[in-house]
Amino acid sequence: MTHGLTVFIPLYNEEAVLQQNVVALLSFLDTLNLPYEIVLGSNGSTDRTPEIGNELANIYPRVKFFHLSRRGPGLAFAEALPRAVYTNLLCLDADLSTDLDFVPRAVSALRDHDAVVGSKQTGRQKRPLVRVIASELFIACTNMLLRMPYRDYSIGAKAYRTEAILPFVHKVDRHTFYTQELLYQLRRRGKKIVEIPVACEDLRESRFNLFHEGFYRYTKLFGLWLRSLRE
Repeated sequence: MTHGLTVFIPLYNEEAVLQQNVVALLSFLDTLNLPYEIVLGSNGSTDRTPEIGNELANIYPRVKFFHLSRRGPGLAFAEALPRAVYTNLLCLDADLSTDLDFVPRAVSALRDHDAVVGSKQTGRQKRPLVRVIASELFIACTNMLLRMPYRDYSIGAKAYRTEAILPFVHKVDRHTFYTQELLYQLRRRGKKIVEIPVACEDLRESRFNLFHEGFYRYTKLFGLWLRSLRE
C-alpha cells in the first residue's frame, strides 16, 4: 500500500455543497505536499449528487466517485475501504464542518498511532443545543458500557491506518455505528489510538431523523456491549 492519504466523504443528497466543497478540499490538500485521493461515496442520494460526483471524478484525477442505491453511510464506508490506495484513511463530512486543520494533524499523529479521534467535545463546537446534549448522553453511555475513554463517536473527523482497520470491514454496520465498532476492535487488540480536539461549526439541518438515529445507535451499542461480555 502506497504512503499517502485517502479522504473518504459519505454523501446523501449533497448537491447544494458538493462541488464547491470538493474544490475547496482539493485546494487545501494540494498544500500538504503528500500523495492523496478523495473518495466520494453516495448512498441512496435522490438529488443531483450522483451526477455532480461523476462530473467531479471526470474533471479531477484525484477524485473517485461511486453511488450505492441503498442509503447508509456505513455501506459507503465498507465500499470505500477496500478501494483506498493509500496508507492513511481520513473521514470528513460533506459540509466540511470540521476545521481542515484536523487533516495535517491527523496525518502527523498516524505516524505513531493506528487511529485518530477528532473530538469536537474537547475542542470547540457550534451546534444546536439538542444535538450537543444528545451526543453527550450517547458518549457517556458508550464509555460506561464499553469502558472506552473517547469523547466523540461521530463518523466525521476520524482517521485510521488503512491496514489496521481492513480486517474489520465485515463488522462495519450499514448506518452510523461503525466508528464505535472500529475503535472498540482496535482498542481491544491493543492498538494505539489518540484523541485530538477539533473545531466544528455545524448549524445546518441534520441528514438524519434524530429520533430514529438515536434508537438505532443505542440498539447497536447495547448489542456491542452484550457481545463484549462474551469476548
